[in-house]
Amino acid sequence: MNDLPKDLQEFFEQVALQSEQLIDTSTEILDQTFTKVEQGLEDYLEPIVVEMEKGLDDLLDPILVDIVAFEHTLEELASPLTQRLYPLFDQQPACVGCRHYHGKTYGETFLVCGMHPYGAPSSSCPDWESC
Repeated sequence: MNDLPKDLQEFFEQVALQSEQLIDTSTEILDQTFTKVEQGLEDYLEPIVVEMEKGLDDLLDPILVDIVAFEHTLEELASPLTQRLYPLFDQQPACVGCRHYHGKTYGETFLVCGMHPYGAPSSSCPDWESC
């Protein structure tokens, strides 16, 4: 009976060792199973995702083309309102550096400023003010 504690200790050590081996083996098997399931899902879902992307491209491409064309049309329409020209020494020398200079084109009409829509009447402007 003296050997009972020693036998119990060996028994529990053996149980612990076998439990550790069982857990290691189970973990390895689960890891392999999850890898196979993951690969199977990828193989199954990849063609679906590719088909969905193609369908979205087919659906969205014409819309994007229309949006770009609409944006270009808006830019052309707004061009007279947004185009600003700066006074040139040879065209409006009296306007260079003036705070009243407007310099925008409306249709085919160029507006120099509110006081002198077509530019200063002489080489100097009586309404000129620094910027």
